[in-house]
Parts: sequence; structure tokens; C-alpha cells
Amino acid sequence: MTEEKKIIWIAPVVEKPEFRLYYDDNGKVICYTGDKTLPGNFIVIDALTFAAARPDVRVVDGKIAQAAASFTVSKLMPNDSEGVDCHNEDISIIVDTTYSGNKIKWKLNTYDLG
Repeated sequence: MTEEKKIIWIAPVVEKPEFRLYYDDNGKVICYTGDKTLPGNFIVIDALTFAAARPDVRVVDGKIAQAAASFTVSKLMPNDSEGVDCHNEDISIIVDTTYSGNKIKWKLNTYDLG
């Protein structure tokens, strides 16, 4: 008596993930993603770089370069249109958008001097 072997299930082919760092024309990070359908400049990175997701790196000639801390300046400044709503007399107090008292928007501006 012969037995016929039937294939019950075929395992799907698993693609290796590709991690990407998208950057603008100046080399500044836009986002880290595994999405292959986004348009724009990108480089393929390893899993550890992807997991770190550092916003302070720059892409120079298709490679990651660390930004020197002395060339990056961040300053908290009042802003009329965007930012976080804070109490007018104490910016450490964040208020809700429905707050009716005096409030002002503060935004963290980062300048790359390099």
C-alpha cells in the first residue's frame, strides 16, 4: 500500500527588512523608516543605527557623519504661530489649548552652524 504525500502548507518567503534614513538636500535627517515606497534622498542603514534613530547625524557623500556638538545650537524662543502653549508668566507651566488666561507659544529652534 502506497501513501500519497500531500502538501498542506507552503511557508511564505520572508524578505529581509531594509532600514532607511531619509535626509534633505542639506544632509539633515527627515526620518528613519523601513518603508520602501517613500520618495526622496535616503541611504540604507544597519539595524543598530536604525534603533538609535539619532536626529543629530548628517549624511555627507552618502555616509553618516556625526554632527559636532559645538556647531549645533538650540534655543527656546517665543513663537506666534507654532510651538507649545505655556503660561505667560512661567514657561515651565504648559497649558491646554482651551486655557482662557494669558498664554504664549514657545518653540525649540535648532541652528546648525557647521
